[in-house]
Amino acid sequence: MKKILFVLFCCTVFVIGCGKKQEEPVQDEDFAVADTQQQEQETEKEVINPIDNIPPADPVALAKIDNISEETVQKDIDDDLNSFSAQEKEVFIMGYKADKKAEQQMYKEAIDDYTKILAIQENPWTYGRRGTAKKAIGDFAGAMADLDKAISFGDTVSWIYTERADLKARLGDKQGAIADYEASLKDKEAWKYEKIAELKKELGDTAGAEAAMKKAKELGK
Repeated sequence: MKKILFVLFCCTVFVIGCGKKQEEPVQDEDFAVADTQQQEQETEKEVINPIDNIPPADPVALAKIDNISEETVQKDIDDDLNSFSAQEKEVFIMGYKADKKAEQQMYKEAIDDYTKILAIQENPWTYGRRGTAKKAIGDFAGAMADLDKAISFGDTVSWIYTERADLKARLGDKQGAIADYEASLKDKEAWKYEKIAELKKELGDTAGAEAAMKKAKELGK
């Protein structure tokens, strides 16, 4: 008897629900399209502008970096700043401060600084560093564009390849990631071979994975 009452109750709820659904006014098509477009724009904004969600840096810590003197920079590097042209010196010091901000996870401020540097002088290092900062905040499209640009200069330092390799792996491009790790192997380091081995194993290339791991172990001795 209880089962029969339960079934009747469910049927009654279903009929009432259907009646309400039929009574609901049809949404105006223009408003429906507008709502959809607004939702898409909001979603797109979240993807394209993840930097908007980053809280501002601590003003005291930020001012401390911005006020680093040329003498302090000089003490921390091997190059002689006096041998640089005025523009080279300006770019170097700006880059030094931007790197410090990125190290302290002040990514928005670092990206702003890198952008200012690139307006003065385009160079692969700054594109690479800006791409790395963008990757850290989840702006993968912006990061890929910057890392691609850095590599397009030619004679790329290995860390830019490894940054792009890591990004490609995150985005599911395992073959592309392997190619970039291999391109970075002019600096032969065990961890790079380990990454290659891991990716090849995921792709089902057992022999390639074993060979890469063997090389990693040789370098790790």
